[in-house]
This record gives sequence, structure tokens and C-alpha cells, in this order.
Amino acid sequence: MKKYTLGSPQDWHYYFEEIFKTEKINNFLEFGLGVGTEFLLENCKEVTSVELSLGSYNLDWYEKTKEKLNEYKNWEVFYVDLPDNIKDADSRAQNLKFPLKDTEYLNTLKQIAEPYINMKKYDFIFVDAGIHLRGDLVNMSFGKADIIAAHDTSRVPYRVIPDVYGYNIVNVPKNYTEIYYECTYMGTTIWINNKHNELIQRMKSFKV
Repeated sequence: MKKYTLGSPQDWHYYFEEIFKTEKINNFLEFGLGVGTEFLLENCKEVTSVELSLGSYNLDWYEKTKEKLNEYKNWEVFYVDLPDNIKDADSRAQNLKFPLKDTEYLNTLKQIAEPYINMKKYDFIFVDAGIHLRGDLVNMSFGKADIIAAHDTSRVPYRVIPDVYGYNIVNVPKNYTEIYYECTYMGTTIWINNKHNELIQRMKSFKV
């Protein structure tokens, strides 16, 4: 199994590894594929990856990752070229204006993302997309998987301001417990359905 170092973009790996020790993950959905996808493929029965693309950078990332991991048989991968209104919302989000006043983009984002979210009964959904509308994706994921996670959730101002990714608009249902890890890079947050009480208690006390 490939190991990652704290301080790398894959620092979420340690928290996921702890979950994988006791939870059987049959279906895993990730928004945003990359270096960590291989780790997921090695630990989950089936992985679905969706690249929400703003342009050539995301396309290049998608193609390189797909070529590198094309021998994995337990992987479905999708590429979505986002329309202009989503690109516009993403640009506005970078100006630290979440919640965005104009939310018409949200209908389009739902039309794009929800078919993938509803494609299977997922055990785990991970939001680490190459766009800034991540809080919206987290909100769409509640009730669709018992375990949901997001990366770059740091609450340290000089690292990442949560408003950039919309994590400040995440509306956590009463039947989920939020667990936040600052770690040493950009922060990871995990939301777990309350019926998994033993897992919640273990993850609350888990330290790297």
C-alpha cells in the first residue's frame, strides 16, 4: 500500500485508512480524481470518480490519471466539461463571497452532479473537486451515503478560508455527526451517519 506523508495533499489518507480498517466500503464516489485515487482503488470494492472540469488544466489532470490507473477493473471514471454559468459561479466563489447571492447556478450543478450521486448506493462520498463549489456538493451528498468527507476544509485563516469552497454553507442534518481534522496541510472534515456510533467515537479520538 502506498503511503503518504503529512503535509501532502493526500493527508486525508490517514483518516480514510482508519475507516477502512473496520468498515467495508463496497461503493465509493469521489468528486475530483488524482494522486489519491489509487489508494481508494486498493481499499474499496468499487470506485466511481467524477472530474468536474473548468478547462484544460482539469482535462490534462483527468487524462494523466486515467492513463496511469487504466488497469484497475474496479474503477468507473467520468469527465464533465462544466458550462459557463458554473464557471462563472466558481469565479465568484474565489472572491470569498459564499454564500453567493445569485444561486441560479445551483440548479445546473444539481443536474450535473446528482445523476452520479444517485447512480449507486454509495457507502462513502468524497468531495475534493477541482472547483470551489464543494459545499454545494457536500449538501447534495447527505442522505446518499453514510460517510461523507471533504478536503481543504482548514479553518486556519492563513491556509484556506472556508468561504472559498463553500464549506460555510454546509447544512449538516441532525442524523450526521461532523468530525474535523486540522492535520498539517489543508484540513479534512468527515460527516458520519449517527447509526455508526462506534465509528464516530473511534474517529473522534483518532490522531495521526
